[in-house]
Amino acid sequence: MIAFLIGDLAMRGGTHKQFLKLLQYAVKEQVDFFVITLHLDFDKTYPEFRQFADRIQQLPTSPRSNRYARIKQRLHDMYILRKWVNKADVVNIHDNGFDTMLPALVGKKVVWQVNDLPPYFHQGAHKQQHSTFFEHLHRVYLRLFLPIVNDFTVNVTKNAMRIKDLLGRSAHVFYCGIEPINIPRHTEESIARMRQRRINLLSSGVVLPYRNYETQVSVVKRLREEGIDAHLNIIGALLDRDYAQRVQQQIDEQQLSEYIHFCGMVDEATFQSLHAQADCFLFINIDQSWGLAVFEAMSCGLPVIVSESVGATEILRNNVEALFVNPTDIDAITAEIENLMTDETGYRQIAQTAASFHEQYTWEQAYCAPMLSLLLEQKQSCTFSNTP
Repeated sequence: MIAFLIGDLAMRGGTHKQFLKLLQYAVKEQVDFFVITLHLDFDKTYPEFRQFADRIQQLPTSPRSNRYARIKQRLHDMYILRKWVNKADVVNIHDNGFDTMLPALVGKKVVWQVNDLPPYFHQGAHKQQHSTFFEHLHRVYLRLFLPIVNDFTVNVTKNAMRIKDLLGRSAHVFYCGIEPINIPRHTEESIARMRQRRINLLSSGVVLPYRNYETQVSVVKRLREEGIDAHLNIIGALLDRDYAQRVQQQIDEQQLSEYIHFCGMVDEATFQSLHAQADCFLFINIDQSWGLAVFEAMSCGLPVIVSESVGATEILRNNVEALFVNPTDIDAITAEIENLMTDETGYRQIAQTAASFHEQYTWEQAYCAPMLSLLLEQKQSCTFSNTP
């Protein structure tokens, strides 16, 4: 029996799609499992999770007003978690949320899938200038209980390097799969629109500072100053409302509110419509472990401009499947968009190449099969160790 742990099942994102695909593959392979989460809302996550409703258990956590109450609640959570995982042979942690509960997993085979290191390491998506005293304690706490984790897995090489540098542990690199979203897009309609010096830009990702949306705003401003009728739609949950407000203030001050829209979390019909009407997809994060949205956009034939720091660039080729840029270089990003608008042959070629790229990386081949194999190896070793 495998216990899958994921912190938040009340949103949609790359980690959640990765987790969903693994569960579906486990069902296909007839592997017994159950899921434990801290937050659950089927209306806010991928609807396919409903098929596992009878296997999902939510820890009865609730907000606490002070640090002492939160510590007390966490100890209670660990007690419940320990009772629940007792029936499992192997525990698979997905990303963050359970790192402070590692003591509850003592004696179990544990595999931790790290998409981003816990926020208190200030690496990758959570990189900041300063650490607090309590964040330092978190790091000490994690290192103290790190031997509980038998294996680490990551989806990009740079995170394997971070785990090696910060935690002194090796990690398996299993790339994410690519699932085509099958949205009908017409390249010739985009070309006709761009001949009229109009372009519809699209970006997607939960709204957090590392998404670098302020640079996208500046790019739209620059394009419009050069006589291009540029529009930008941004899909994604507003996880950091202070950051979203700062970007919206930038939009308002530069009088771009008519041309740039935060769409928030959208339903499937709106998601498809926005992709179908887009001419170019922007993913210029300062740092991102993978970039599922990049491949979703590519699969419907959208040319993608992607940051050099995004993990997806490990398997993409610059100027072939996608266009790589420095995420802070407004001039370079603007130039790439203008080149796409004027080079019709190049636009058609990259759209066609992007649309077929997903065939090389299925979820089963790239991630689910090697990940489940590792978990079953741990389960088998656990069985052997318990044999008299």
